[in-house]
Amino acid sequence: MAPRLSLSLVILLTAACAGAKGRAETDLAAAERAVNALPPEAMKVVPDQVTALTDAINQGKDHVSKREYEAASAAVHDVPAKAQLVTDSLPARKAVLSSALDTLAVAMPRNLNAIQAKLDSIAKAKRLPRGLDEQELQAAKDTHAAASAEWVEVMNAYKAGDLAGAMSRAQSLKTRVSRSLMALGLVSDERAWTNVTLPPKTLPQL
Repeated sequence: MAPRLSLSLVILLTAACAGAKGRAETDLAAAERAVNALPPEAMKVVPDQVTALTDAINQGKDHVSKREYEAASAAVHDVPAKAQLVTDSLPARKAVLSSALDTLAVAMPRNLNAIQAKLDSIAKAKRLPRGLDEQELQAAKDTHAAASAEWVEVMNAYKAGDLAGAMSRAQSLKTRVSRSLMALGLVSDERAWTNVTLPPKTLPQL
């Protein structure tokens, strides 16, 4: 009786394992199809979300290789639904990023021009304005030179459709340029970063 029970148990365990493996493989295949069906521009608009989905698939494959079939299914179970959400939300996200970059495309050159004008004015005066030291002046010069060159690259990335990459670099530049605007006594808050074409006003010197 005991050997027969042992054999039955082995058969049941084998069947259960085969069933779990089959489900895991099916779930993995469905997840991969969902990610492969994402719009081509998804990686350039929401790369973090796409990466999270591919990471989940890789985690599922790792579980399968270790015969952890239930864990594999759990890792990829939500991937198809999340991939669909990425697809559905992509147009709105593109619109948000495009609008922000279009605004910066007006504001950044305007602010860089304001910085250059202020630097030219300081050079002509041959003296530093009150509240500005040599180190801050040099930092403003360096930021202007670097930002002017990098902004061209940001706009090229935008035109190429790399909205997420362009926005990340644009935000970093905005922070650096804002510091220079403030150091030079120019408007550096959000008024400086609208798409209004008027140049930023100079703050009164104390």
